[in-house]
Amino acid sequence: MAHFIGTSSLVATEVIRAGDTLSPANVSTESGDAAASDDPVMGREVRRTVYVGQEVTLDDTRPARLIRRNQVVTVKFVSGSLEITTTGRAMGEGTQDESISVLNLSSKKIVSGIVQEGGWVLVQ
Repeated sequence: MAHFIGTSSLVATEVIRAGDTLSPANVSTESGDAAASDDPVMGREVRRTVYVGQEVTLDDTRPARLIRRNQVVTVKFVSGSLEITTTGRAMGEGTQDESISVLNLSSKKIVSGIVQEGGWVLVQ
């Protein structure tokens, strides 16, 4: 289990389903205090369902998915000062800095790119 020095353990205050995002509304400290919004697990998705009273650790979570399968996304190709922007359909799910395949809706070709923080895909 991943624990951080100076932080207390967090427990679920409600049932948190796999894929749900952690927030101060659904977890608290073991002592019942409100969870800090800057806790390392806040904003991450749980990998499996967590029931009320169960501990939630960093190992139980993953980075939040910015792109979901079949989502229409912005695709950008950047080379020097040239930038081409189009739309595509995500062939899988992706988190920031993860590689995913996208169907270019204009050319009907599949391209690979890297998910960016804003939920768009950079193709090179």
